[in-house]
Amino acid sequence: MIPRPFLVIPVKPSSGSKQRLATALTDSGREMVSLSLAVRVISLASQVWPKGQVVVVSAEPALAPVCARLGVARLPDPGNGQTAAVRSGVCWSLERGGTVVATVAADLPGLRADDLLEVLQTAHGLAAGSMVVYPDRDGSGTNGVVVRPAALLVHSFGPGSQPRHQQIASCLGLEFRALVVPGLGWDLDRPEDLDPSGDLDPHPVVTWALQVSGRTPETVESDG
Repeated sequence: MIPRPFLVIPVKPSSGSKQRLATALTDSGREMVSLSLAVRVISLASQVWPKGQVVVVSAEPALAPVCARLGVARLPDPGNGQTAAVRSGVCWSLERGGTVVATVAADLPGLRADDLLEVLQTAHGLAAGSMVVYPDRDGSGTNGVVVRPAALLVHSFGPGSQPRHQQIASCLGLEFRALVVPGLGWDLDRPEDLDPSGDLDPHPVVTWALQVSGRTPETVESDG
C-alpha cells in the first residue's frame, strides 16, 4: 500500500500565549511572536506537504483566513491541550484515508522547508509498526512525531514527553527512533529560548523579540 501521510499542526490561541516569556516580552509581543511563527509553519507546510493532507487544529480566529488562503484545512480546538488537539487532527486524517500521521509544533523559529520535507520523506518511508519523534534541543520534549499506522494513540505531549513517547512505543511494540533536526528542535517557550540556535536563522519576529528583550545576537554571543 502506498503511504498516505497527513500533517497535523496544533496551534494555541495567541491571546494569553507564551506565559513563560512574560519576563522578556509584553503581552502584545508574545501574541505577535506566537501568531507569526504559527503562520510561517503553516505556510511552509502548505508548500511542502501534499495538497489536502494538512490540517491545523486551533481556536485562533486570525488563522481562519490564513488557512483558507493557503488551502489548508482547519479544525476547532477541542480544548484539553496539545495532545487532544493532535488526536482531533488524527481522527480527521483517518476519515480521509490517512495511513501515516505526522505532527509538528507551531512555534519553531528556525524551521525550514527542508525540515518539513525531511518529515514528509520519513513519513513516506516509515514501516508499519513504527514511530519517529523529533526532540526539542534539550532532548526532553517533543516537537514532532510520525507514526504508522495513523490510528495508534501514541501522542502524549507536555514536560518529559520525549522519554514518555519512547515508553509508549515500547509498550505497543513499535520500532522507535529519535531524529535530531535543528530546525525542529528549536521551539520557543522560555526566555532562554530566544537565544539563536546554532547556525539557524531565526524568523524576523524572533529577531525583533531578541531586540525587545535586550538580547541581540551580539549580546548572546558575548554571554557565551
